Amino acid sequence: MQTSEWTTLGICILAALLHGLSGFGFPMMSTAVLSNQYPLSVAVTIVIIPCLALNLLMLNADPQHRFLSSIQYYLKAYWPLILSSLLGSLIGVQLLLWLNEGYLKLLLGAVIIFYVFDQFRTQPFQTGQGVLSMLCFGLLAGIIGGATNAMAPFLMMYLLSRQLSKVDIVIISNLSFVASKIIQLFLLFPVLISISIEQKYLVIWITLFALVGVWIGSKIRHHLSQRHFKILVLIALFGLGIQALWQSIGLLEHSHLLFK
Repeated sequence: MQTSEWTTLGICILAALLHGLSGFGFPMMSTAVLSNQYPLSVAVTIVIIPCLALNLLMLNADPQHRFLSSIQYYLKAYWPLILSSLLGSLIGVQLLLWLNEGYLKLLLGAVIIFYVFDQFRTQPFQTGQGVLSMLCFGLLAGIIGGATNAMAPFLMMYLLSRQLSKVDIVIISNLSFVASKIIQLFLLFPVLISISIEQKYLVIWITLFALVGVWIGSKIRHHLSQRHFKILVLIALFGLGIQALWQSIGLLEHSHLLFK
């Protein structure tokens, strides 16, 4: 492998470590580094399989319930959020193929930074607890996630504002990620089978490295307090928001057109 590919694998294992700690981060960070080498549609496609593997592994985060019973419980309680994120992903993948990604990342970064700073106010942003709130946030997260692999920020805005436990946040967010990845896999399958043999080997290596990273992160997460967990998530969100803004500037310098 070339030096750039080893660098990519190193960043992917760090992203997986963050994902194991906080429940999110791998899709955004891995897509960001791969998009420096490939078109965004190819970068998103390359990480679909690794993301699915990680997300399924993270669904086993609740030590109090078995794998299937845990999934059944969270699906029953949060089906509007998960279903709307699935539908939003359908729209998001089409936007990925149609729109200038610079505008998508500009909006994403601005919303993330606003949310992080809002959390330091005396009365930070709070969401409603009804079905409508779940549908709105799930749809928005799905659209952005399908287009840029950055579903997590909007899910975290909703889940953190609900004051849920770290186990709840990890499982609910990863259930939504699984729904999004299934849609991406279905719609981007023609791209996946058309990538080069070198890129297919890269998919395998990223998957193996990512599984190791997320396993280590999950072990560390069990020793984090709820307060430290929230601080870690906010720091990660802030970094990802800055990254999205920086990438949007570079993309819009090359083209100001709304459509590709």
